[in-house]
Amino acid sequence: MIDRKTESDIKSVNGFLEFWMKFHSIFTETISKGIISVEEESKFLETRDMIKAKYEDLKKSLEFKYMPHGRMTDPVDDVLKISGIRFMSEKSLKRLNEDWRDSYVFLNNILERLKNKKRRLEEFNTVGVLMKRLLDASGAKLSALFKKGRSS
Repeated sequence: MIDRKTESDIKSVNGFLEFWMKFHSIFTETISKGIISVEEESKFLETRDMIKAKYEDLKKSLEFKYMPHGRMTDPVDDVLKISGIRFMSEKSLKRLNEDWRDSYVFLNNILERLKNKKRRLEEFNTVGVLMKRLLDASGAKLSALFKKGRSS
């Protein structure tokens, strides 16, 4: 059985992961420079805002919430809270790199759960599922008629 919502969700997460990896490469490239200009930081923050909007859309379409596992906060949100990169301390950069790693793992876990759901749904026979629904609906109608007949 094919579930269009699950297929769409997988496509959405894959698309977001592509953006996320590109965003990380922009971050890495910008940070690797000795001195970050105001223009470079501004470009980075504009990209962050675009990614933030895409992540909000993704969260709404998937209807998921971050469930604390190894940390208390959503690592993607933590990365997207960056307010500037020009004057980040080494400690902040180290923490941010951990957030990038955790966010990648988190997003891939979502993708893996969706793929598992797709595999489970593919095991169902569409005709069998439709027949079960039809039988359940007709059984409910018969039950309602039976109850109505007994109460009269």
